[in-house]
Amino acid sequence: MSDPLLRVEDLRVSYGRVEAVRRVSFQADRGSLVTLVGANGAGKSSVINAVSGMLRPAGGRITFEGRDVTRTPAHQLVGRGLVQVPEGRQILATLTIEENLQMGAWHTGGTAQRSIDAVYDRFPVLAQRRALPAGSLSGGEQQMLAIARALVAAPTVMLMDEPSMGLAPKIVDEVFRVIEEIRASGTTVVLVEQNARRALRAADHGYVLQSGEIVHSGPADQLLADERIVQAYLGVETRPDQR
Repeated sequence: MSDPLLRVEDLRVSYGRVEAVRRVSFQADRGSLVTLVGANGAGKSSVINAVSGMLRPAGGRITFEGRDVTRTPAHQLVGRGLVQVPEGRQILATLTIEENLQMGAWHTGGTAQRSIDAVYDRFPVLAQRRALPAGSLSGGEQQMLAIARALVAAPTVMLMDEPSMGLAPKIVDEVFRVIEEIRASGTTVVLVEQNARRALRAADHGYVLQSGEIVHSGPADQLLADERIVQAYLGVETRPDQR
């Protein structure tokens, strides 16, 4: 078997004296969709921010394409193909949609416009409004822009932090459709989600975090089928008409 595309070993993240992530290990094979699920405060975003270079780990090792990138700055990781869709979208609201996409493609040189045109084909609403300020978009449209901005960076691995957060159920369906399309196109996806059931349905492999530690892991369908895990960590599923 070939080595995983992304491997995280014994990762630790601290904020001052508070250790938020303790000895977390996981991996993602090329072309797979891996999810880290857990409640708020479980340490999911701290893990993803450490992997993307936005946080400096207190310990552990991160390997991407066989190279140790534990202390590689975020902008260099983007250039190598490790790209994050941040929690809360983090679009540049006063810039136009097109300018946001140009920012995402800053390192791609002569292929930038081709990449932008490709995401316009995927997200027609962004093409129609390309000259408008990004802040004029709805929450769901802003999430699509955040995903599009990551796509124009030509990712090998896309790290997605809570992409369904704060969105209506119908928009969540659309976001997950896009995530599955991205994975089907060959991009490896590492998905951090509080919507655990939905994330596990889309994923190949899952990791359940609690209080900064992985407490369960395995094939996603097996985690969903384990009633003890469902009751203890995934909660009761709520239908859209119950919200």
